[in-house]
Parts: sequence; C-alpha cells; structure tokens
Amino acid sequence: MIAALALVAAGCGGTSGAASGTSTTSAAASSVATTSAAKPTGAPRGVTLARSAAQVRRELLGIPQHGLVLGLPTAPITIVEYGAFGCPQCAAVHRGVLPQVIARYVRTGKASLEFRGLAGTAPSSARDLALAAYAASAQSHGWDFLQLAYLRSLETGTTESTARLATALGLDAKRLGIDATRPEWLTQVKAAASVAAVAQFVTFPVFLVRARTQPGQPFVVLTRPGSVKAFADAIAKTGAPGG
Repeated sequence: MIAALALVAAGCGGTSGAASGTSTTSAAASSVATTSAAKPTGAPRGVTLARSAAQVRRELLGIPQHGLVLGLPTAPITIVEYGAFGCPQCAAVHRGVLPQVIARYVRTGKASLEFRGLAGTAPSSARDLALAAYAASAQSHGWDFLQLAYLRSLETGTTESTARLATALGLDAKRLGIDATRPEWLTQVKAAASVAAVAQFVTFPVFLVRARTQPGQPFVVLTRPGSVKAFADAIAKTGAPGG
C-alpha cells in the first residue's frame, strides 16, 4: 500500500516513459501510445461556483449513473479510469477531453465510464474529495461531484470544500458528509491504489478500455490522453462496434 500511495503522488507530476509517448504494459493490459494531456478548458478564474455547477449539470444531464459508473452498464465499451484529486494532469483531462468523450460515447450508449479514485489513507483534501465522490454517488450524482471538483480546481487554483461542492449541485450536504465516513468508500480508495501499484501505473490519469463482450481480452491502456481521438483509437483496437 505504501508503494501504491507513492505511485499516486509521483504520477501527477514530472514525466515518465508513459507520459512521454512510449507504451506501457501490465500483466493484464495491452497499451497504445500516449499523448500529452490537453490544455484545460475550464472557465477563467473568478467564475462563480454556481455557474460552474450549472455547466457540469448540463454536461451530464440525463446520463444514468450507477455508483461511479457513468452511462449504461451494458454499453458495448467499458472505460475504467484511475485518477486522483489534487492532480493537475487529471484535472486537465477531465475538463479538456472527457466532456467530448462523454458526449460522443457515453451519452450515445456506446460506452460506460467508471472512475476509481486514488488517495492516501491519511487525512487530506484529495482523500476527502475521493470519499465524497463515492458518497455523492449514493445520491446518484457522483460524476457531477467529481467533474465539478476538477473544474473548480482549475478555475480557482484551490480545493473547494466538499460541502460547498455538494450544495452547489443541489445535493444533501449533511447526508454526503455522513455517507463519506462509510468504510466501504475507504476500502474502494485503498483497492484502487493497490491495483495501480500492481499494474505499475506511474502517471495519471490512466484509462483502461475494453469491449464488454470480450472480458478475457487485455485492456487497451491510455495514459494522460490528449484528445478524444486517443479514445477513438483505443476503442478501435478493442474491436468493439461504435468506435
């Protein structure tokens, strides 16, 4: 677990083979070449929290959420992300690339997108946000919460409190605070860190792409994808329809 948490911290800064365009593989994954993350497309600093929340709600309106899985759980393509809060590269991908991925693949029922949050077990704002995202999923708005958290980190350069983020989205902030203490969420965070360590992910975010009808096939791995085309290429490699 210590090694896993070290990977999370190191993976959000600097460069590595994966980040510089070379491919990365693990025992359970095949990879494609990575591209540098797109520049953030968040609104200029000074934009109000209410306006940012409205933007996120528009982007996700009408898309089903099951836990931290966005989209139809039966979609032909499954995309699983390992990401961390407090990670500038993760925030850049969430704001510069994922809205296009969501519009093109998730909203149309071609893919589902699952977020697995990485954080240490010691108290920190990153851990608070990761646990709160899971807690917000209990109110069917986990993706709204995490997208808003990433957007505000780009707009303000700081971390909004979980209560402020929840209130801006119209969630029950008191319930979210209670739910965030549920032990199963911390177990999820620990499990994500363990998987990242075993798979030797060294830069984040990492996306695992696979055809749902081929669960025995290796994942296609994307590290810090810089465009929706990177996802299109990965989906094409899976052989799944709709890429």
